Amino acid sequence: MKMKKKLASVLTVIMLACSLPWQAQAAAPIVSNKPHKAPVATPPAVSEARPVRAVPEPAAVKADTADKPAAEVKAPKQAKPEKKAKKTAKKKSKKTKEKQSKVQVQQSNWRLKVAQQKLQVLGFSDERPSGRMTEATSTALKSFQKQHKLKADGELNDATYQKLTWEAFAKEGIPKVKGKEIVSRAAKYKGVPYVFGGTTTKGFDCSGYVQYVFKDCKAKLPRLADEQALQGIFVTQKQLRPGDLVFFTTYAAGASHVGIYAGDGQFWSASSSKGVMLSSLKDDYWKQRYYGARRVLITNGEVYK
Repeated sequence: MKMKKKLASVLTVIMLACSLPWQAQAAAPIVSNKPHKAPVATPPAVSEARPVRAVPEPAAVKADTADKPAAEVKAPKQAKPEKKAKKTAKKKSKKTKEKQSKVQVQQSNWRLKVAQQKLQVLGFSDERPSGRMTEATSTALKSFQKQHKLKADGELNDATYQKLTWEAFAKEGIPKVKGKEIVSRAAKYKGVPYVFGGTTTKGFDCSGYVQYVFKDCKAKLPRLADEQALQGIFVTQKQLRPGDLVFFTTYAAGASHVGIYAGDGQFWSASSSKGVMLSSLKDDYWKQRYYGARRVLITNGEVYK
């Protein structure tokens, strides 16, 4: 019994001795064989440091960026209506200037100069023709327009120009001579040879022939074709009547050949190849060289568009 008690006590001592190292290991920290560095003090958390004040965002930015990513934020554009308003204002001012310029400085060209000449002929103006719209010209045009029941705005529109040229022509043109009389006299000289510079029945050039025929009918015309082209009033081919003058560009620029319209698309002229002959406006040669036509006989009537 004593031996058993001794053995039990020995075993108890041994078991206690074995359990002590494990308890020591559990209580003690694990130590590495490597040398330890001194522990670094960690900074206190934000909550432990001084309180940081939050920077408030601008109200406008918050409103614009509340639900949008930063990349989509753009500076506000200028309102488009302002640009449209400026363009509209420019257009209005431009139209106003154009209207003013029509009265103050209308086209400076031959048409206005011719109108000023006609106003002189008709006694509406004594101003020297200059080709520029002046206050005196505008006043004269208004007076003419009122007399002939046209729109009295003092501007040289198509209707005013047409009426002005006709009224002056009615005063300056060839009176009492009929177109048929001119055509009949022109046909009498058929076959007369062509002579450059000729003005008699021995030989004609184109303008010499036309001048001679009209002289036979007691009507005066200038000697040269380009001078004859300035007489009377302009007419189109559709408006042509017997006795009107037709012009062509042949050996020189402008009106270098002239004939007398006979009707049905035909005209009399002194050609360099066959002398005085009847030709057609539809012939390729004359069709390609047609320059224009003038009415010099008052009896052929006013031209209407």
